[in-house]
Amino acid sequence: MNPHILPSSQPVSGQAPVLELKAVSRYWGKRAAINNLNLTIKPGETVALIGPSGGGKSTLIRLLAGVLKPTQGRVLVAGKDLAKMSANELRYHRAHSRIIEQTHLLVPQLSVHQNVVAGKLPLWPWHKVMASALWPVEKKPVHALLESLSIGDHQWRPASDLSGGQMQRVAIARALISAPTTLLADEPTASLDPATARAVTEIILNQAKERGVTLVFCTHWLDAIMHRCDRIIGLREGTLVLDAKPSEVTQDALNLLYQGSEELHEGNNERI
Repeated sequence: MNPHILPSSQPVSGQAPVLELKAVSRYWGKRAAINNLNLTIKPGETVALIGPSGGGKSTLIRLLAGVLKPTQGRVLVAGKDLAKMSANELRYHRAHSRIIEQTHLLVPQLSVHQNVVAGKLPLWPWHKVMASALWPVEKKPVHALLESLSIGDHQWRPASDLSGGQMQRVAIARALISAPTTLLADEPTASLDPATARAVTEIILNQAKERGVTLVFCTHWLDAIMHRCDRIIGLREGTLVLDAKPSEVTQDALNLLYQGSEELHEGNNERI
């Protein structure tokens, strides 16, 4: 890690901060994607984020990551308002609050190793970034991480040679390589078949638990995560309509959350 971008007001890597939204709204034009949301996510929590499409889930994830700014209200990380952070503090937060997207977003012509190392570039000084373009760096850490994801033998293969599930594992490795304190998974299995989706879901859950990071997992496959999460949050039209422990979530509550949406009955009875 580049010590010059580690602000003293931020927790050291490995210590997950409290994430808070206070009366947060985010508008796209005149439409509120997030509407007056108050929310606290505790360090190390595993949270399932659910709700119908267009409910504000992806917007919430990007607000937590510091990628989007609220139109109104405050987003706090370890008690500090993101809007008042210095450029270095905000850069540090973004580097340690990693989003795993719906699609892997790999560079297909680059090797698996190069794609994973890209996850560390925001933490490096310019001369190390330049060096990484000329010869392989961080070979052992990258290999160890890929081994933990059961793709260690693919380190030097072009990303384009991999299957969809393998590509998503590389995307997970890219997110983990910077030792994040928070993982924000935005429907990371949406493009995968059911069997592969379950396998990738388990990998993300296991990695988050082993590393002690906070995990917010946006998904339509609640049954795959329900027995492993601490809390379920439901958004509908940008409003918080469900916030409960898994044991407290009833079918009536899910019906209300998804009222009028076909997503409640999509696919099979295992999918919300």
